[in-house]
Amino acid sequence: MIWPFGRRSLPPLDPASDARRAALPRDAADLRQPLAAMRWVVVDVETGGLDAQRDPLLAIGAVAIEQGRVALGASLEVGLAQAESTAAANILIHGISGSEQRAGQVPHQALLAWLEFAGSAPRVAFHAAFDQTVLQREARAQLGVAPNAPWFDAAVVAPLLFPDAAPRCQQLDQWLEHFGITVYARHGALADAYATAELWLVLLAAAERENIRTAHQLQRLLRARRWLSAN
Repeated sequence: MIWPFGRRSLPPLDPASDARRAALPRDAADLRQPLAAMRWVVVDVETGGLDAQRDPLLAIGAVAIEQGRVALGASLEVGLAQAESTAAANILIHGISGSEQRAGQVPHQALLAWLEFAGSAPRVAFHAAFDQTVLQREARAQLGVAPNAPWFDAAVVAPLLFPDAAPRCQQLDQWLEHFGITVYARHGALADAYATAELWLVLLAAAERENIRTAHQLQRLLRARRWLSAN
């Protein structure tokens, strides 16, 4: 949703970007439709550090799952222009060179591209709290919007559905190996989003075997798990 004008002023944008912002969807998707019919958007971000509240957002990679499969023609990979590139030690981790960082898109345009691609679909990520915090932080800062689409964490759903594998599988690579999922690359935003999407398809199939038929049911199960963990 867009923050109400009376409570928070919107960042100034050029007319074309302002029109795109105004056209962003306000409502989340219906989570009561069947899991296989749901459009999911699987996302991964690259940042200039591990502080989700402060470190710069460098790149966004996302793929869509539609009709129970990864839609190979529906993907997003965008870098955000940085005034200064991150330190050399950090570049060794995320692999985005200084020149690539400075050549990225204007940040508000990159965020618009992300939100337009994601639409009202539920978001999926591995360790989703980090990606969600970074993306929502930047959406507020660059566009003055607070999308209300729900988030699902593959790192939480996987051990819930496969508890026997959980002690051995805590990282994404470990889950991929456990299920024999081979991906073309890793450790870039788009590549990691694609890898997570392949894992999410396995988890959706497992959820249906457990008679979890809708995203709403899965969401309720996750909320119950968090309540039990807190008590």
